[in-house]
This record gives sequence, C-alpha cells and structure tokens, in this order.
Amino acid sequence: MTKINSSSFGSITVNDVTYRHDIYILPSGKVEQRNYGHTFTKDQVEYVLKENPDVVVTGKGTSGCATLSTDARALLQKKAIEIIEANTPDVVGKFNKLNETKRVAAIVHVTC
Repeated sequence: MTKINSSSFGSITVNDVTYRHDIYILPSGKVEQRNYGHTFTKDQVEYVLKENPDVVVTGKGTSGCATLSTDARALLQKKAIEIIEANTPDVVGKFNKLNETKRVAAIVHVTC
C-alpha cells in the first residue's frame, strides 16, 4: 500500500523515497513527476482519472497557494469523485487513512 511518510517545503516522501518536485500518486501506487504549477488543471485530473480513483486528494502546497481549476473541479463533480483539498503537509494523514479503504489519487504541489 502506498504511504506518504512526510512533507515539508520543497519535498514529499512517499514509500520512503523523497521527491523534490510536484508529483502525482496514482491508485496503483505509481508516483510520477507533475509539471510545476499553481493550478491543478483538467488535463492533470483526467490523467489521474485513468486509474479510476474513488477520491482525488490535492496537496495545495505548504501555504495552500495551489488551486483546483473550475473545469477540473466540474469534471470531478460530474464523475462523483470525492475531492479532498488541503495544504500539502495536511494531506499526509488524510491520504494514508483514505488509502486504507479506497482507491486514492493525489496531485501534489510541494512548494508555496
């Protein structure tokens, strides 16, 4: 099972591997680099939806500067996908708890 170990400004550790860039975590457990940016776009949401998550978690950065775009939010709502949005350090426990019982994807911003 995929586990987020920790997060601090500029990095996130998943399954004991530290990433110093924005990432996707897919329900299969695969971790991939996300292009840096302060908006979680519809294209990015469509990318994680390929693995049919029940929940999409967005890590909005250390101080919460990143946001889910209007069309990305509309797509998730249309597909009845649960959305969890929080500052990146706060998604650690939420992701891990949800991942015990649901298929969870995450889109994570690691700075601001």
